[in-house]
This record gives sequence, structure tokens and C-alpha cells, in this order.
Amino acid sequence: MNVWYRFIEFDEPVKTVEESARKVSVEKIAKSIVMVDSNDDSLLAVVPAQSKVSHKKIKAVLAVRDVRLASPEEVLKHSGYPVGGVSPFNNISRVLLDPQVLKNDTVIVGGGDIDKLIEVRTEDIVNILKPRIDDITKA
Repeated sequence: MNVWYRFIEFDEPVKTVEESARKVSVEKIAKSIVMVDSNDDSLLAVVPAQSKVSHKKIKAVLAVRDVRLASPEEVLKHSGYPVGGVSPFNNISRVLLDPQVLKNDTVIVGGGDIDKLIEVRTEDIVNILKPRIDDITKA
């Protein structure tokens, strides 16, 4: 598989959407949010930068009793990346992708460290991660 990508490196940390948006177009940024369900199983929610993940929708999609944000320790344990640097290309195999992420041909995501982002084709995210595509953001 031929995967196009572009690393975007910074001289300072870009741990938040606000920090990243000072450097790149916020409309192209997608957050990779590590979560844990009521069975203690990890999942990754990939949503547009300016959206908030809906716990209620994720619970319904996965048919679980509860979901919560992972602690910083759990983020590192499950994804292999630190908070603020989580790439969608990580150790978590259960991935939910909000369809709004697919609006752009390319998307900017965490690059594995707090001072790196990576731009990739959205079709590559779908082909590699094989996510469940569902509305998982708050209205």
C-alpha cells in the first residue's frame, strides 16, 4: 500500500487543538481520543478538532454500559503515545471515526509526540484503520 504523508514539526509543544490551530488549518485537524469502556476495553474515537465526542452516542454504537476518557497513564499504555501526541496509527484496534472527518481529502492528526503532527489522506486512515464510521460527536 502506498501511503502519502507529510510530517509537520514544531519548535514547541502542540498538545491542544488551540495550539495546533495557530500553525495549521483547524478545519483539517482530527483528534484521536483514547477512551475506555465499562468492560475496561480501550477504543479510539477520531473526531474533527472543533467537535466534542458524545459519550452517549459511543455507548449506543458499541452497546456498552459506559465509556470514559482514558487517564494519561491509560493513554500511553493503550496507544503507545503520550497525551497530546496520540496518532490514530497506534496499538488500539477498535476505532470509531466520525464521518465529518471524511470531508477533507487530507487530515492532520497527532504525529506520535507533542511537537509533531502528520498530514495523511483520509482514505488511508479508512483503509489502514478499518474504523467503524458513525456519528459520535455532540450536536
